Amino acid sequence: MKRNYIKKISKISTLLLLLIMFFANSNLRSTTHTVTVENFMFTPANLNVNVGDTIKWQWVNGSHTTTCNGVFPGTSLPNGAAPWDSPINSGSTVFTYHVTVAGTYIYKCQPHAPDMGGMITAGSNSILFTENFDYPSGDSLGAHGWVSFSGGSTNVLTVTSPGLVYSGYPLSNIGNAVTAVTSGQDAYKDMLATDTTNSLYISFMVNVTSAQSAGDYFTALLPPTSTTLYTSRFYARDAAGSLQFGISKSSATSGDIIYGTENYNYGTTYLIVVKYIRNPGTADDQMVVYVFSSGIPATEPSTPTFGPATGTTPDNPIGRVAIRQGSSANAAVEKIDGIRVSTQWSDIATSVTNYENIVSESFELYQNYPNPFNPSTSIKFNLAERGYVNLTVYNSMGREVSTLINGNKESGLYTVKFNGSDLTSGIYFYKLTYSGVNGKAFSETKKLILLK
Repeated sequence: MKRNYIKKISKISTLLLLLIMFFANSNLRSTTHTVTVENFMFTPANLNVNVGDTIKWQWVNGSHTTTCNGVFPGTSLPNGAAPWDSPINSGSTVFTYHVTVAGTYIYKCQPHAPDMGGMITAGSNSILFTENFDYPSGDSLGAHGWVSFSGGSTNVLTVTSPGLVYSGYPLSNIGNAVTAVTSGQDAYKDMLATDTTNSLYISFMVNVTSAQSAGDYFTALLPPTSTTLYTSRFYARDAAGSLQFGISKSSATSGDIIYGTENYNYGTTYLIVVKYIRNPGTADDQMVVYVFSSGIPATEPSTPTFGPATGTTPDNPIGRVAIRQGSSANAAVEKIDGIRVSTQWSDIATSVTNYENIVSESFELYQNYPNPFNPSTSIKFNLAERGYVNLTVYNSMGREVSTLINGNKESGLYTVKFNGSDLTSGIYFYKLTYSGVNGKAFSETKKLILLK
């Protein structure tokens, strides 16, 4: 009896440990918020959410609507956001809305306006897309949110093992990868939100097995409703037995394909960062490329590896990431892994883990560990409530050297990886500032030592 009891306790402990590990390594950044509809009121009436979150209105009693279209009196929504108008009653008990645009949404119940209404404040989420291919080897991408849109049934994009490794990249060595070949199906996956205003960073690891001298592109961005208007096309070609990378804004007839002059090795994993640069009012957004063979700078380098690429094609919103298998006469064979789209360079160089299963009751900034460090260290902090967070590293002269976090964060315990490989030895400081919607504020600074 005692032995069986010990075995049961051991199994329970193992299960709890696995659950903790799952949450500790979770990279989910979207949340569903529920609003109950009853007694002529929305509860809660006011919500603070992030772009990418979902709002769910749940009927309890009465006959109501949730309406936010900018037409019904008292309603308003940000430019570019989709309007809504849905009944909430015994015949239509649930309505959900996916938030894709930051800003303020004021909604009403039409039969009981102006008294019955609510407000949603949506903050920006700097990371718009993350894909680690953390799925079983052999699965089609279509089983995990990707949509095939060309290439027939030939060479369906599938998960391949193992994944790629690049030291210091937050998405390194997580799950598996995908291998694109010289022809076959293409696929896209929607980003958390469509972007129309920000400059974007698109980062991924790539390991090219073979390429052809003509060259072809294998990753790109798409508008939210298109499968043809590729932009930020990233190329690989063979140059006398060596590998070269290239970029174009769109098709070659609408602008040049810009290739870098540096030669790279086949069978080697590189970190690629494509920056999509908005140029408002010019109708000519630009693309530049950073190629890294080791390390990641904490801040964006002043000079890209190559670019810019421009073109005559009109600029479009960006809402999808595409993987393309190219043409049999031009395309390369490559393994792709760890794709991220973000509005901040720090999201490429910094790993942020949110232990969402741990409920924090205080605001606290912990001492980094290890300290002294070379070249990486971890910074941990607690948030008691959701709010706007900035975590920045400064040198001894008070000059900013790296912004690790700058955006809305939920309550919880966070760990941030900081890499100082591009900094000199010395004393640095990291400062955490927090501001909440209720006026609550917190600020604390600690010292860290980089010793090379």
